[in-house]
Formats: sequence, structure tokens, C-alpha cells
Amino acid sequence: MSTAPHPTARGLLVWMQAHHGRLMELVNEEAPGSEDSSPAGDPAIRAHLRFVAEALAANAGPGQVEELESFAHHLEVRMQAAAESMDDVLERLEDATAFEAESQFGDAVAEDGTFVGVLERRLRVDAAIQVFLEALDRARPDRIPIRQPTLAWWKANSRRLAHTIFALDRGAKQSLIDRGQQDAVADPEIVNQIGQAAMLQGHVKFLVEALAQNL
Repeated sequence: MSTAPHPTARGLLVWMQAHHGRLMELVNEEAPGSEDSSPAGDPAIRAHLRFVAEALAANAGPGQVEELESFAHHLEVRMQAAAESMDDVLERLEDATAFEAESQFGDAVAEDGTFVGVLERRLRVDAAIQVFLEALDRARPDRIPIRQPTLAWWKANSRRLAHTIFALDRGAKQSLIDRGQQDAVADPEIVNQIGQAAMLQGHVKFLVEALAQNL
């Protein structure tokens, strides 16, 4: 484990890249029994957040190892407890997202099934991250809360998140093209799968950066 007093974004991301196989194990653990096997479905979201929790524990500095390991081990229970107190927050998040979409694209956007599906997936990721942060604060009751400053950093850097998702999406498509699979990039279903994966991966990368600023 790292002996640094606080995990850095680079250190966390390097660890996550080196342990990518563990993420696949978590995805496989979450998948059974779920009807949603999409790249940004609830099982995938849970797996990615468990992976972030394990990365935090593996890179914790002195004095934080035990509480972060406990957080990672009991993440599901902690998030369930946190979600119960976050109902109002999540409802406001849903209302704000719907208002923003209708303001930008008009009332008819509610009739666009594809767009609504994309919006709902992104909302579920945003909501899960908020609950994750609340659960992390509850797991560290004697430390300065980090949910609000993390979300403040997130909001201040939101444009970077959009660029991150775009770059991941473009990189995945380019990888297919480089392997001679140009037809795949023209397949709407494959493009949708790539977009979902890029959205979730972008949010997770951004979460790691935000946490590193505030832990």
C-alpha cells in the first residue's frame, strides 16, 4: 500500500489500470440476477463504485487504511443506508435534470425514447455517485465531510467531464477502426454500447479526481 498521506488522482488511476482484472471480477459478481447487462446499467455502476472504494483502500495513507478498507468491504450496506436519507436530494436531482433537458430541447424531448434512456442512465450514475459520497462521509464520522466540497469541485470542472467522456468515446471508436472494424462504428447498437461505457468510465475517472482533491 502507498505510504503517501493522501491518495493522488494519478496514483488511484494507475492502481485501477493495473488491477483492471479486478473490475471485471466485480462486474461478473454484480451481473447475475439482473436484467440490465448494459455497460451503464445498475450492476455496472455498482461494480465501478466498488472498484473505486477498493482503490481508495489500497492507496490509503496512514490513519485511513482501516476505515477505507471497512468502507470498501461494507459498501453495499453503507450505500443502502445513505440512500434512505438521500431521497429528497435524488428527487431534486431528477427534477433539475428533467427541467434542464426540457429547457434545452423543448417539451417534446420526453417523447424521444432514446434520449430519455440516455438521460435516465446518466441520472442513475449521478445519483449513485452522490449516495457513494454520502456513504463515504458516514464511514468517516470523525473527519471533515467531503461530499459537498467534492460536488463543488465537480460542478466547477463539469466542462472537463464532458471532454473526458467525449475523448473516451472517440478513443473506443478509433480502436475499432484501427482493428479494421469500421462497420462496427456504423452499427447504432454498438455505438450506443460504446457511449454508455464512455459515460460511466468518464464519471468514475472524474469521481477519482474529485476525491483526490478532498480526501
